[in-house]
Amino acid sequence: MALGYASWRGRRIEELERASEVVETARGPVELARRGQAPFVLLFHGGPGGHDQGFAADALLRAGFGVLAPSRPGYLRTPLESGRTWQEQADAMAALLDALGVDRCSPYGVSAGGPAAISFAARHPDRAAALLLACAVTQRYAPEVPAWARALFLSGAGTWAQLLLFDSFPRFTVRQLLNQESTLPASENARLAREIAESPAKLALARQLVATLTPYDLRRAGLENDLVQLAAIERLPFEDVRCPALVAHGTADADVPFADAEVAAREMPKAELLRVENGWHLLNLSDGAEDFERAQVEFLRKHVS
Repeated sequence: MALGYASWRGRRIEELERASEVVETARGPVELARRGQAPFVLLFHGGPGGHDQGFAADALLRAGFGVLAPSRPGYLRTPLESGRTWQEQADAMAALLDALGVDRCSPYGVSAGGPAAISFAARHPDRAAALLLACAVTQRYAPEVPAWARALFLSGAGTWAQLLLFDSFPRFTVRQLLNQESTLPASENARLAREIAESPAKLALARQLVATLTPYDLRRAGLENDLVQLAAIERLPFEDVRCPALVAHGTADADVPFADAEVAAREMPKAELLRVENGWHLLNLSDGAEDFERAQVEFLRKHVS
């Protein structure tokens, strides 16, 4: 078992590093996966995660926008020293743009990446053309994670086992994911799990999400820092976000309350709320995914030249 994990872990790291580069910035090293051309979307991934969560912006890439998907500090090859707080992470991403020679972008915050994306738009208004949020944390977030759950699921072997389970029993694994991340009735979760398992494209997307837990030891520092920073949120700088903002959130999100989106949309001067009915924490796999992605594309085409 140990030898099998070690061999797999080595292959997994090679795969991740082939898909990214490390950029030296004035704020420290930042790992980046870069796809497409300007105008760019700058993705602030959720946790656990890394540059490999860039799939969240695939619809935008298909629509002609470039995607810059860095690993936030503490994840994969971006050291935590490059930015612990949301403000420091925002400044690190501005330094990344400097190093890349990119003047402006559209920050896109997903889940735990929301506070850093909002901070970027607030602290660097001349560089933020438009802001996207999807199921983003915008209020204090301090979930209770039992010690047994941390030991079982948030470990190298545990996250590898989850990926192996997905490959062997995809429908079962997706059902468990829905039970955790959705407030929909059990019958609806069962229907969604069946539809996802029967769609090669949706199933591949679900597997990508599970894979972004691995290898966990290279993401632990980032997640642990996120939990500290999320629990310390008092108020994000909504009033300083001057660019147009699209705040999308699922009404059936069991991870981040829909109220987080309502607060952000109400407090930011140029924000609009996109209510995804029955959407769960992964909007790209929810009912209404196509409408959600279409709304994002139309929003950027309207506000980004």
